[in-house]
Amino acid sequence: MTEQLAVEVSRVRFATDDGGFAVVDAVTGDGDPVVVCGPLAHVHAGDAMEVRGTWRDHPRHGRQFHAADVRIAEPASEAALLAILSSIRHVGPRGAAFLLQRHGTAVLEVVDADPHARLREVPGIGPVRIGPAVEAWREARALRAVRLFLDAHGVPAAVAGRVIRALGADAVDVLTVDPYRLAELDGIGFATADALARALGVEPGDERRLAAGVVHVLREAERDGHCHLPREALRERARRLLGADPDPALAALEQSGAVVVDGDRVADARLHRIESRLAERVRALLRDGPVHGGPLPERPTDGAFAPTDAQWHAVQRALSGRLSILTGGPGTGKTQTLRALVDVVRARRLRAVLCAPTGKAARRMAEATGAEASTIHRLLGWQPGEGFVHGPGDPIPGCDVLIVDEASMLDVRLAAALFGAVGDATHVVLVGDPDQLAPVGPGRVLGDLLASEAVPVTRLTEVFRQAARSLIVRAAHAINEGRAPSRDLPDDVVRDFYFVGRSGAAAIFDEVVSLAAERLPRHLGVDPRADVQVLAPMHRGPVGIDAFNEALRARLNPDGEPIAGTPLRVGDRVVQTRNDHERMLMNGEVGVLVAYDPDEAEAILATDDGRTLRLPGAALDTLRLAHAMSVHKAQGSSAPAVVVPLFTGHRIMLTRNLVYTALTRAERLCVFVGEPAALDLALRRVDARRRHTRLAELVAAG
Repeated sequence: MTEQLAVEVSRVRFATDDGGFAVVDAVTGDGDPVVVCGPLAHVHAGDAMEVRGTWRDHPRHGRQFHAADVRIAEPASEAALLAILSSIRHVGPRGAAFLLQRHGTAVLEVVDADPHARLREVPGIGPVRIGPAVEAWREARALRAVRLFLDAHGVPAAVAGRVIRALGADAVDVLTVDPYRLAELDGIGFATADALARALGVEPGDERRLAAGVVHVLREAERDGHCHLPREALRERARRLLGADPDPALAALEQSGAVVVDGDRVADARLHRIESRLAERVRALLRDGPVHGGPLPERPTDGAFAPTDAQWHAVQRALSGRLSILTGGPGTGKTQTLRALVDVVRARRLRAVLCAPTGKAARRMAEATGAEASTIHRLLGWQPGEGFVHGPGDPIPGCDVLIVDEASMLDVRLAAALFGAVGDATHVVLVGDPDQLAPVGPGRVLGDLLASEAVPVTRLTEVFRQAARSLIVRAAHAINEGRAPSRDLPDDVVRDFYFVGRSGAAAIFDEVVSLAAERLPRHLGVDPRADVQVLAPMHRGPVGIDAFNEALRARLNPDGEPIAGTPLRVGDRVVQTRNDHERMLMNGEVGVLVAYDPDEAEAILATDDGRTLRLPGAALDTLRLAHAMSVHKAQGSSAPAVVVPLFTGHRIMLTRNLVYTALTRAERLCVFVGEPAALDLALRRVDARRRHTRLAELVAAG
């Protein structure tokens, strides 16, 4: 039976990383304690709310109220006011009590009127602390206003924090005029914006609604990896979303320059320009003759490394043309070839600049070649509010040969920025494995350049004897060819890969958790939080990333200090989910939260590539637990030990490329756990989902 309760939150017990679920302790108007769970991840201690839902008896946690709908109310009780005041930076419990005693229950309105003067009265807040305190107060005030505005119009208030960060203190005024601004914000989407717009009286056929829907469809296509959509595909998606014909809005968007219609293709205008610019830059490099030609040194035939014909050919191509590609699977000697190239470049008194999309890949590159390497973002430089420092007007300085590893991860945006910063005297070498998963962002730059057949390519196919002793390498090549890894192996093979057969979700789950939390760390002598990575195909379900993260944190970090205002704890392994250019923390980078300073509201993150970053509280919103994570997020990274669950329930995601990529993330040991039938499913399916791109044909057109 559905009931309605008016409660005040006293403590947030738990909140999921995605912001969709929380468990809170609350008190009813009669003073009775109650546990409430549901879509409450946006509430805080001190919030008053009305919740509608049902009572349930949990076998472990007792009686709980499961909320279906939540409405936030203005705080009224002294406890609620104290909780809000205490959360303000530098105010704390004593300052909160001081303010409440001086101004009574109207304290919020009094401080809102002049936060500088009122907060300056608080003991302990002097000239140094008053600025951060006022800023924190204004952020909290704006957040309260947005939460109440969204809640009043039936929009989940969990999005309020992102709205404030994107639109600022004027968010309510902005959204009242143009509710579809919500659709532009990461992680919110069109449905939420449309709900707000309809609540504000926007009609279904309103041109603003149709235009926002078309733009949303193109953005969703970009998230799927596309650079454009065929016109009919766009129409079909937009009709499903809007329940109306999008053609009038499409014509208006084309006229305004927001989209480009090129024959049968429709693209976001900005992405269309980026892809076109990248293609033109590639063509220019291919047209130009070599800048650093001349006779090459003799090929080494003995010593620590004697390049094969194919490897030496790659070195020659790097210097005889301004753009070339080096590809090959694991164990084929790509790294040794790069080292030989770096040595030749140095011998000719030239400078090689090495980079990769992720910090971990750059670090591996530096260790393997003996040369410095950086991430692409750090190489190009970033200034908040201005973008990359290096570009067409200010190319990468002192760079004769630019070597880009893990090039399969390049999407069109990052590739366009990188190629745009290549100077007139620079050769470019792309190094990558096209059989790995396509990049997370739009396009498939390495694959398209290979498909164009216009770029000189060296393909390494011979597996070196030393590498062939690794079962990981052997298994990778078998999987890439669509074969199950052999169980009949020579005695000299290093058994660094295992398949542990388990049937059913529960058995797979328990085995993965046991391996990752205890057995592999003990066997290898490594830290389970930093050195063991679970890679799963899907987030949801009984063998999903979310379930693994909850179980692994309970085993590996049960007593970590909670970080206020977030679902994270000190000691958590986390992954960044969005590019943070200001702090040079890129999407997919992983680390461990090693400390938290509540006074400064700052956390310390030790990243896998050896950096230590101080992150303010607002920057923690884009971190998610990463004891387990997706294979896509792990591209360009690696771990000493990797555990991969294989479950037939994940069939929609199982492909040869995904399993191959997961396996090749392991440095010392990889264990597949699950059903042989799931591996068979993956081996039969190449990731053949077509990405709508133009790069290959634009480059081939010359």
